[in-house]
Amino acid sequence: MDTDRANTIRVKPNPSIPSFCFLGFFLMVSFSTSLSLSNYSIDDSLVAQSQLPFGPLTKMILFAAAAFLSTKLTPLHKKHRLLVAAAVVLSLGAIFTIASRSSVGATALWMNACGSIVISVGTVPLYLAWMELYANMDMRHVLAYYTATHALSSFLSFALTLVSSPAFVSGAIVAFPLVSTALLIVSSHRIEHVSFAQGEAVSSGWSFPLKPVVLFAGFTFCNNFLRGFLSGAGRGYALFGVLIVSATVLVVILLLFKRFSIRSLYLISLPMAVAGALCSLIDLPNAALIGSLLTNGAYTLFSIFITAVLCNISFRYGVNPLWTFGFTQSALALAQIISQSVHASFDVHLQNATFYTLCVCLIATVIVILFVVFMSDKDFTSTWGMTLSSKKTPLQDQEALPDAIEQAAYIARIKGLTRREEEILAMLLDDRTVAGIENALYISNSTAKTHIQHIYKKLGVHSKQECIETCRTL
Repeated sequence: MDTDRANTIRVKPNPSIPSFCFLGFFLMVSFSTSLSLSNYSIDDSLVAQSQLPFGPLTKMILFAAAAFLSTKLTPLHKKHRLLVAAAVVLSLGAIFTIASRSSVGATALWMNACGSIVISVGTVPLYLAWMELYANMDMRHVLAYYTATHALSSFLSFALTLVSSPAFVSGAIVAFPLVSTALLIVSSHRIEHVSFAQGEAVSSGWSFPLKPVVLFAGFTFCNNFLRGFLSGAGRGYALFGVLIVSATVLVVILLLFKRFSIRSLYLISLPMAVAGALCSLIDLPNAALIGSLLTNGAYTLFSIFITAVLCNISFRYGVNPLWTFGFTQSALALAQIISQSVHASFDVHLQNATFYTLCVCLIATVIVILFVVFMSDKDFTSTWGMTLSSKKTPLQDQEALPDAIEQAAYIARIKGLTRREEEILAMLLDDRTVAGIENALYISNSTAKTHIQHIYKKLGVHSKQECIETCRTL
């Protein structure tokens, strides 16, 4: 009777879920971008008087703490009271920062510092909760939603710079975190009812994500260093680079996902970043702005790439997203601190054309080295150097046919299967029974049947034979 258990599993249809709820993260991105670009941002001269970058320093500490406490905090996107409190704190931080503009001297500096700290405290849980939510999705949906958030946030942030009413802009900025959190809470209730949100169970004990941390931090430092030479207006117009790149990627993902390779994102971002760095050396009108458009576009591509890869690692292998994103964001905050310190320390020397040229060439070289050393084609199809000593790799150890393994890997990519589901699909294609799958993977009957049910749901089939026939046609 065991031989046909896989044939008897049936899948219940799920209700349709409004997709706009999962786009709420764009308001979080718009919040930080709009606050820094708005007329209410504290004067650069006052910021320069501060001895410590309070906001980035607070972020660095809190993101690292969240990573170390990831096991206790998971699932963060379901801790609704904490998220609401974080949203209120974030809005209060915006009010402090906006109010600092109407003050002068030490009072303005003190209020801006308080605002930066409060904003950092509110940002950490909300950002990690959104990333945890996206880490429950397959690669295609992560790419679509995260890319759409970049396109929407860049458009909204630039649109706000054109609004002449200070009260409207400040009100919108303060409201962004509250609306984003409301959408996050709704999304956390509905994420369990969509077929593309069935990832591997989160496990602990993974090693430190060294490669993504170093690569993302290095890229962030280079981007922030170059952006430091732009005026506020230049930074606003540089958002067009983000909008163009994200909109293009979104169209490709929606229309050509089966032929889309995620490696193309980082392959394109590398020459764009180098070209942007070198473009700033050209002594022509708006050359610096063009360079910023290129570097912003390159950074956007790389941000989409690294976020999608880290989410996919969590989805397929069960790596805690709070662990990976906590450390990467902590490193990003450190890169921001170093970038600000370099500008403050060498501001006079950077006015010298020769010294500035040497710095830009050095940055271009660093970008290339980072990509060569910390990125390979294997990294974005595996755990990117992270290991779990207790984790087995059954697919390589099983006696499945090579054709079944290869076919299962292709189906897993286009249909958003987890690593365990990919292993089980290969065995189903190899005509294994449920009992055979249980023995091969050392899992219970109910666990095997649950995985098979998830596979059927993602493929839109209802039996083992339908599954095999569908896989042959894809």
